[in-house]
Amino acid sequence: MTYGQLEGLINKWSLDLEDQEKYFLHQATQVNAWDRTLIENGEKITTLHGEVEKVKLDQQRLEQELDFILSQQKELEDLLTPLEEFVKDQSGSVYLQHADKVHGKTYRLAENIDAQLKRMAQDLKDIIEHLNTFGSPADTTDPLQQICKILNAHMDSLQWINQNSGGSLFVEEIGTVIGLLQVYLCM
Repeated sequence: MTYGQLEGLINKWSLDLEDQEKYFLHQATQVNAWDRTLIENGEKITTLHGEVEKVKLDQQRLEQELDFILSQQKELEDLLTPLEEFVKDQSGSVYLQHADKVHGKTYRLAENIDAQLKRMAQDLKDIIEHLNTFGSPADTTDPLQQICKILNAHMDSLQWINQNSGGSLFVEEIGTVIGLLQVYLCM
């Protein structure tokens, strides 16, 4: 081997080494970028998980309020049934005095239910605004998409209840509120 051949080999190896060094630095830069992305996404997932837990708690609270309102509606219906029978049997001023008392009690109960519905509607609007700050769902594994599916199921259940209950005003109002949720969340 001559000196010229040796020098040629050394130059070739030096060029190969420089190419390998550039390739290594490029790969290291990509790995660092991926690492930063993974860390950022991990933080986003943690934040989103916390938000989903809050939404679950809000949903439980809303379900409890719905159950309470349904029980009040049942109580109201139970009060009206005997009154209707009483009206059939009674007449005159005694009936009017009793009817006035019952009417007042029924009116206060209706006002109470209406106030609760308004609070629920405001709560639902607040939840909608809160959820809308996170953007619209992109795929079926997204928690917001899952919430939309739950709301759709609730809407279907309320529609079934409405059809089988003879069109209760309360069920219609709840259906309207859930329909609004679907519009805002599932667009």
